[in-house]
Formats: sequence, structure tokens, C-alpha cells
Amino acid sequence: MKAAVYYGPGDIRVEEKPMPLIGDDDILIKVEASAICGTDLRIYKSGHHAVHPPQIIGHESAGTVAKTGKNVEEFKVGDRVAIDPIVSCGWCYYCRRGITNLCSTFKKTIESFGYYYPGGFAEYMAIPGKAILRGNLIPIPESMSFEEAAIAEPMACALNGLLLARVGAGDTVLVIGAGPVGMMHAGLSRILGATKVVLSELSHSRLEMAKKADIADYYINPEEADLKEFLMKITDSIGPDVIMIAAPSKSSQEESVQLVANQGRICFFGGLPKNDYIACLDSNLIHYKEIFVHGSSGATTEQIRICIEFMGGKRIDGKKFITGTCSLDEIPEYMQEIADGNHLKVVVKP
Repeated sequence: MKAAVYYGPGDIRVEEKPMPLIGDDDILIKVEASAICGTDLRIYKSGHHAVHPPQIIGHESAGTVAKTGKNVEEFKVGDRVAIDPIVSCGWCYYCRRGITNLCSTFKKTIESFGYYYPGGFAEYMAIPGKAILRGNLIPIPESMSFEEAAIAEPMACALNGLLLARVGAGDTVLVIGAGPVGMMHAGLSRILGATKVVLSELSHSRLEMAKKADIADYYINPEEADLKEFLMKITDSIGPDVIMIAAPSKSSQEESVQLVANQGRICFFGGLPKNDYIACLDSNLIHYKEIFVHGSSGATTEQIRICIEFMGGKRIDGKKFITGTCSLDEIPEYMQEIADGNHLKVVVKP
């Protein structure tokens, strides 16, 4: 089979690899679509401690069941599925509570497709029996494209943050960062009941893509207009109920406690660089305004399933977030295109 193999920073080679072997409890998936994630871009540029070259990366994938082991009863050849990349243990404290994205074992091993296991930048990928039992294969409807199914995982990551922030009916939500996941935050906020969604972005091209997608109610570039003044104007000097920071911006994290309403909720969705990760927040504002500040990381299988239903039921148009498709051979070229901010989601079609 053909696969894009990561050999080190800046080095992805498209090669012929042996077809993955599966055991009696496993499944072979024909990859139909695999989206390029910002994490894939970081791995390509700088590596990752859990990715040991040579490795096939790519963890936002969907495909068709091509072969099943003799003990597999849950799926049959031809079934259409999306793949939850995190293979959680199922028995730790967090897994028992349903918080599989924070699985204690996973945090140690990074047992995930595209890291520990070969990922989706290939024509085929093997799904081990333990992942099938854990529920990592999620059926997708015939009416749904594989491209949309591939982006259900990053959309679910946005949903996780929004649910933790308790976004609901009547909320004003400020989303900082109009990358693909920031735009997903905006679109999902509307589904959850927010009546005013503001998207803040420094990049003109990103803001224009968001406007074209009609994903929010208000759009603002904080370098060209006063963000606080704008927010106070549209909220009668109250401030947004929820702020989702979907960008690696320390200044946005620090400013958020000044912007948010009393008893507002702030989600640090975008992580900060490892060499500059300490933000200074006004503790008195958090105290006297009764602000809730939290983070979010990853998504559960159930949240991925919900996003598949959102897109399958036309609650949200997943195609709005996909601005390009490419072949395996074109991955390095599109990595640079994404780094330059010219795309939202690019989907690899092996």
C-alpha cells in the first residue's frame, strides 16, 4: 500500500509499505479521508516525543471496513466508520467516569492512532481488537461524506470545551481565533443556544473565510477595533458570558478576565508554547467577578458521535470547514499552505 511516512522534522516520504496485518480480533480499514491537524503540522515541523520515526501520522480519519478478523462480530466488510484516535484503557479512574480523553494510561503511553499506532496518512490502517472493544470505531450514515466524518474528532474537541464552559440558551460567546477549530466553536455555540457569537481574529484572510462561512454573528479584528469597547456595546456593558480562547495567545488569556461578564466562564482551549506557558491573571478580578477559568483537552468517543449526528442531521455544515483536499504525495506542500494560513481544514484522500 501507499503511505506518507514521517522520518523526522521536515521529512515525510511517500512510500510503498506492506499491507497491515490483522489478527483474529482486529479490523483493517480502507482510509477514505484523513484530515491534517495542527498537531500533524507541529509534528512535521518539530517532531513529538511520542512519535518515533519512521511512523505514519494522521489521527483525524474515516474509512470503510475492508477486512475483519474471525472473532469480530460488531462490524462487517463495507461498514463506514470514523475513528476515535485515543485508545483509552477503560479501567482507570477517569475512564470509569467517562472522561476517556484524560485516561491516566493514555497520558503515559499516548496510545493513539498517528502516534503509538500507524495513522491515517495511508491507504489502509489496522485497528487492534482492544480499540474495537473500547469503541474507537464509530458508524457514520450513508448520507455523510467521509471528509465530514474525518473532521468529527476536532469538532468534538471544540464541543468538549463548550460543554465544560456550559454554553447554553441566551449566552453571548466570544471566540478568540478563527482557525478551523475556532470556527467550529462558533458554529457549535449557535447549536447549543448562544444568541450572540463574536469571532475575533488578527488574520484578515482567516476572518474573511469565517465571514464567507457565515459561522458567527459578529466579526472583529482587535488590531483594527477596540475589542472591549465592541463587546461592551453589544452586551449593554456586561461583557460576554463565555470566552473560548482557541488560539495559543497568552495575552488573550490574560485579557479575558477583564472582558468576561460576572460569573462568566473562560476556556483556555489553545495551549501555549512550551517555552512561554506562564500567563498572569488578575486574581482579584477572578475573585470579585466570580469568574470560572478552565481548560479543555481532546474529546470523548461520545462527543465525536454527537458531532457526527450534528453534521449528519444538518445541524451544522461540516463542509464549511474544509477548504482543500490533497493526495498523499501533496501532504508536504499542503503542510506549508496550512502553516501560511491559507486553509482551514485540508483532507487527505489516499
